[in-house]
Amino acid sequence: MFKVEPRVPPARFFEDVAEGEEMPVVTKGPMQAGHQVRWAGACDNYASEFHHDAAAARAQGLPGLLLSGPYMACLMLTEVTHWLGSGARVVSFWDRNSAPTAPGDMAHIHAVIQRRWTEGGAGFVEVDCRIVNGEGKLTTPGGVVAELPMRKGATA
Repeated sequence: MFKVEPRVPPARFFEDVAEGEEMPVVTKGPMQAGHQVRWAGACDNYASEFHHDAAAARAQGLPGLLLSGPYMACLMLTEVTHWLGSGARVVSFWDRNSAPTAPGDMAHIHAVIQRRWTEGGAGFVEVDCRIVNGEGKLTTPGGVVAELPMRKGATA
């Protein structure tokens, strides 16, 4: 039976992070068609048949079924926000689907804090993040700006 183990990220504070700090690489995969089908079901997004029907994908000139860019972005954003900690508040997120992810591919999620600053008494970080496949090809570049909690008594 499939058992879900909830994972609560530890608390982290603005004062505990540094520019250049790298998230330990998180590897997902091998990616499977079932990941995409469950994603499509959860999002009620079946419009693009090439995401869940290999024959439809080949009919459109693709090599086969492809996992959706938003699914891959969700994996990346989830791991980055867990790394930033339970008190992180995402202010903005962007990503770009720059290469396909197919069943069997591995997804290596990377992130690094590019910048940290304070503004209006709050602490913020800008994170460069990306997914690289098993062949070393960048598939999903992205970025996050998040507000991190400050320790009690800390001043910005």
